[in-house]
Amino acid sequence: MATASENFQLLVDYYAAHGDGGPESVERMARFYADDKPAYIAGNSALSGHVKNTEEAKEYLLRLQDLNGGKVELVGTPTILLAGDTIVAALIHQRHTRPGKPAIIVPRLCVYEIADGKLSKAFMWQLESKIFDEYYPRED
Repeated sequence: MATASENFQLLVDYYAAHGDGGPESVERMARFYADDKPAYIAGNSALSGHVKNTEEAKEYLLRLQDLNGGKVELVGTPTILLAGDTIVAALIHQRHTRPGKPAIIVPRLCVYEIADGKLSKAFMWQLESKIFDEYYPRED
């Protein structure tokens, strides 16, 4: 089991892999995922729901980038709120720039379970969920 300090550094390195948020960032970030990493994205947007594994996580990130003209940027440095031996939580701010819509900055709480030096589960909440849901409406 990793130490809290090692898991803190893992998350620092993970967000550094995000880079400018372009398509190449997906492969860099996916190197931090366990092979079967599920994720849950809260809310009622077209992007909310469950991701079953790493391949679906990559598809989710690519879709998010595609909806935003090819990239989603981090604004500022992620704030790591908690780092333990199996869980890390961070507050990030993402700039979303959909064509034909004004840009928005979305604060997101991201909680990760860590096993064997990899992100093994992810849970994400948009702190401005109504704004996010309206920016990415479901096509019911």
